Amino acid sequence: MNYLKLVYQRKLFFLVLILKLTNLSGQVRVHEEPRHHLVFQNKEIRILNVMIPPGDTTQYHIHTTPSLFIGLSGTTTGSQLQGGKASSGKSIAGRILFENLAPPNIRTHRVWNADKDTFNVMDMELLMKDPVFEKMPLKMPNLELEIDTNWVRVYRLTMLGGTEFMIKNEKQLLILVSLNAATMETKENGKTGNQTLNPGIYFVIKKRQSFSIKNTSNENVPFVLVELPSK
Repeated sequence: MNYLKLVYQRKLFFLVLILKLTNLSGQVRVHEEPRHHLVFQNKEIRILNVMIPPGDTTQYHIHTTPSLFIGLSGTTTGSQLQGGKASSGKSIAGRILFENLAPPNIRTHRVWNADKDTFNVMDMELLMKDPVFEKMPLKMPNLELEIDTNWVRVYRLTMLGGTEFMIKNEKQLLILVSLNAATMETKENGKTGNQTLNPGIYFVIKKRQSFSIKNTSNENVPFVLVELPSK
């Protein structure tokens, strides 16, 4: 009888321990989760390069801010809300998604890679409080507005072969994200250089900065341009 009681107590102890560890893992903020790599941050935005190897699973992590997601790979994935059922999905390279994950819309979940290739997505956490756009959306050749919110505007830029994209920034922060592999000629504040791009390579175009990028190939190259509010 005492032996059975001891076995029961041990099982109960380990069950409680597992529940506590699960609860603690759910307290990891998204930018602290090991597979979410911090690559840039200021008071306006936090950029995470999310890379999950084949067969790997993230910790349960919490999203608590409005966020922009840019898909960089086509990968079969799975996800599970904490306390919920698992579901399968498919990431799409080039897909852009905005979600307002500020309270009360916070999300605690984990994600895994069910594919043979690395799952890669860019997660941009939008950190500004009470953001306001002072100007109308940008209007430039081959630039198409896709997402327009108080927190962020997102455009698709298609650079035709031999064309150049030029901008003289004023008050807002701009981020240009490459979606394909390509070789480009860039010029930032008068300094010219050649850049070999891969999906996820980005350029931060700061306030009062001039920037240009030229497609030196004959093929069209897609980009995502992210515009943040000036205040």
